[in-house]
Amino acid sequence: MNLVQVLINGLITSGELGIIAIGLTMTFSVLRFANFAHTETAVVGAYLALVFNVTLGLNLALSIALAALITGGLGVGLYLGVFRVFRDKGDVAPMIASLGIAIAIRNLIQAIWGPQILSYDYEIVPGINLFGGFITWPQLGILVTVPVAMLAFHAMLQYTPLGKAMRATAANPELAQASGIDTDRIIRFVWFIGSAFAGLGGSLLAWDTQLDPQLGFVIVIPVFACVLIGGVGSIYGAILGALVVGIGQNVIIALDFSGIAQRLGLPTGDWSVPSAYKPTVVYIAVILLLLLRPTGLMRREA
Repeated sequence: MNLVQVLINGLITSGELGIIAIGLTMTFSVLRFANFAHTETAVVGAYLALVFNVTLGLNLALSIALAALITGGLGVGLYLGVFRVFRDKGDVAPMIASLGIAIAIRNLIQAIWGPQILSYDYEIVPGINLFGGFITWPQLGILVTVPVAMLAFHAMLQYTPLGKAMRATAANPELAQASGIDTDRIIRFVWFIGSAFAGLGGSLLAWDTQLDPQLGFVIVIPVFACVLIGGVGSIYGAILGALVVGIGQNVIIALDFSGIAQRLGLPTGDWSVPSAYKPTVVYIAVILLLLLRPTGLMRREA
């Protein structure tokens, strides 16, 4: 097992999932419901980047940035048009609405762009050897872009009036409103930032792999697992959960259990875990965590 390669693959997966999971836990913090349409929003961002990059011929980096901004606006539109209606109606009604929106978005994407797999237009150059591991240029771009976006978000959250208002609204909306904070305006900002992060993450994921209308369905469980493992409502917990999911998946897939099988007297053969079983690793991790620490690895920030 090449530990460097496993670490590189794990960090890339963690970055792609983590940037989407941050947006999901942000919307949960202010509206207290599981938004199943969030990962489909990420796919919308990926396809918007395709339009800017392939159809309009713009640079890929600029295309991804524009797609993220427009996806943020789409998130605000979904909040104003749908989810604001359910703000005081519990968590079941908006969750069901988000399921319906997710299905509608997925089918709309397939109706517009078709079921075929697409890719961005960029110069393909050989990857590089990094401390014994192989990394492609798209993956290197992901390893740079995601930490920069997360650090910028951390600085905004901790050191700006908007960030303080967001934290106050998430902790106690009634008290924040009584203190003079326009909570509805702050919630719109939360939806914009969270959806923009989803669009960014979806574009980076499609850049690293491929663009498929079913991409949102594929990543919905891993993204929710990041949130559950890190702690529902905890932004920094979502990052930690993404590291656990991303690195954990790649470590388990890379391990060879033949030695253990021989000691147990089992038949010789290939005892490695097929890559198709990556979702199983996520399920097991979530079940173990919910049994041992139901609140997640980190508490929700006040």
